[in-house]
Amino acid sequence: MHLFSEFSAPLYVIHRLIICCIFLCQNWFCKAQNSDDSVVWRVGLTQAFQKFNQFSSARIQVEKNKNIFAINLGFSAQKASQQLFAPSFSVDYAQFWKMKRIFLGPVICLSVDTHVLGTRFLYLHSSTGYRIAVGEKWQFFQEATIGPSMESFTYVNQKNQQFTWNYHVKLGLQYAIR
Repeated sequence: MHLFSEFSAPLYVIHRLIICCIFLCQNWFCKAQNSDDSVVWRVGLTQAFQKFNQFSSARIQVEKNKNIFAINLGFSAQKASQQLFAPSFSVDYAQFWKMKRIFLGPVICLSVDTHVLGTRFLYLHSSTGYRIAVGEKWQFFQEATIGPSMESFTYVNQKNQQFTWNYHVKLGLQYAIR
């Protein structure tokens, strides 16, 4: 018996998308487009607002050849005020174009968040949008995305799933540790 068998299909899809994103971000895959080999690591904090909740997150980001891959791990302060622990995990990929000290480009985000309120609620989100960032060493960024979302829970031995549209607005500050 699987640990989360009722969520296995959506988690399988997210797992495959992450593997595809990692594969596509490899230097050897797009050799002709990659001329700069510098790698920049950034750490930071974000505040994300979405249709269902808001999250405070710690963030780690790696930049190479204008490709940006970031992981956010957070919790919901809104749910914590209701004495619930609601973790959030998101992975995003962006590509930036630099104009002096301003960076602008598209972003793709996959995220999952959950909480238990008598029953376990699981939310899976995928979205696309833009990110704008200002600064070099210290960088402030704003991101806005929209995309489909799935809410899943089991109540009285009956599995329930709902699909809806979701939006994300994220504000963050990060520091380059190189």
